[in-house]
Amino acid sequence: MTRPTLAPAAGATTLHCRRLFITGPGTIELLDEELPPLGEQEVYATAVLSGISHGTELAWLRGTAAALHRTWDPQRRLYLDGPGRAYPVAPGYESMARVAAVGPAVSGVRVGDLIAVDGPHASGHVLSERAATAGRLPDGVTPEQAVVMGLGTVGLLAAQQARLAGATVIGVDRYPLRVQAAETLGIAALLADGADIAAQVRNHVGPDGADAAIEASGSLNGLHEAIRCLRVGGRVATVASYHGDQTGLRLGEEYHRNRITIYSSMTVNNCPARTHPLWNRDRLDATARAQITDGRVRTDGLITHRIPFTDAPDAYQLLLNRPQDTIKVVLTYDH
Repeated sequence: MTRPTLAPAAGATTLHCRRLFITGPGTIELLDEELPPLGEQEVYATAVLSGISHGTELAWLRGTAAALHRTWDPQRRLYLDGPGRAYPVAPGYESMARVAAVGPAVSGVRVGDLIAVDGPHASGHVLSERAATAGRLPDGVTPEQAVVMGLGTVGLLAAQQARLAGATVIGVDRYPLRVQAAETLGIAALLADGADIAAQVRNHVGPDGADAAIEASGSLNGLHEAIRCLRVGGRVATVASYHGDQTGLRLGEEYHRNRITIYSSMTVNNCPARTHPLWNRDRLDATARAQITDGRVRTDGLITHRIPFTDAPDAYQLLLNRPQDTIKVVLTYDH
């Protein structure tokens, strides 16, 4: 592994890192890369951990991500017929890093600070002071606690947040490991093992069904079952991306007859939160970190696998071939 290095203080700073790329369907490479010189208001941080997104990153790896097959028009915010994005793709957006060097005009963070980085899997990152300051983690938060604040393990985190808001929460998953994790966190959970999930949910909440559902599986069949669990006028918030041509969603059934509303909660590609500017990305991140810091949201046990960055292909094969054995898989970095 190429370790990031800093040039002598008397000369210009030269930074190197190793970055992970998906170079084609099923193909992962780690490539050495020279980073741009550190600017006066920039920060250099070395990676500690990075979490793999089970949905988005595996869609890139499988070749099913929508952006590979159609052209995204950012002005009109519309997918159009076209060639789509080409490989290679540098995946990742759940990195934890430690500040190793700062530009002379930086005052918001110091060398040694732990920060969350919305950046791809790489051994080092150069980012603006604003991004580093916004990502600075509170004292007492470990890198492992912090990495599960990303989009991975969303269902277990969202269930705890819904409970904090006063909701009676029932989790559903097809993997026993994740049902057990929910129960360990004090959340009632059902195993989707072929039985009628909507009937089981009504046994818990009453015959009319649940008021709302959070759909975090990225499966259209999962979305259909979430709709079936709801009372008349119920709402579904989707927090996953739906990749490829999936089947299982039948909008002529409960969705139509029970007047269900579906909300997308994604805040990607410059799409602000629904309550913006009251809630912006920085405030959302800070609130999530505070909930973990004070113990209102627990993260213990959510990381099931820690795999060295140099063995990253093995991590992706694990997720492809044995997803039932995983909750959160992270890459570790040895500098």
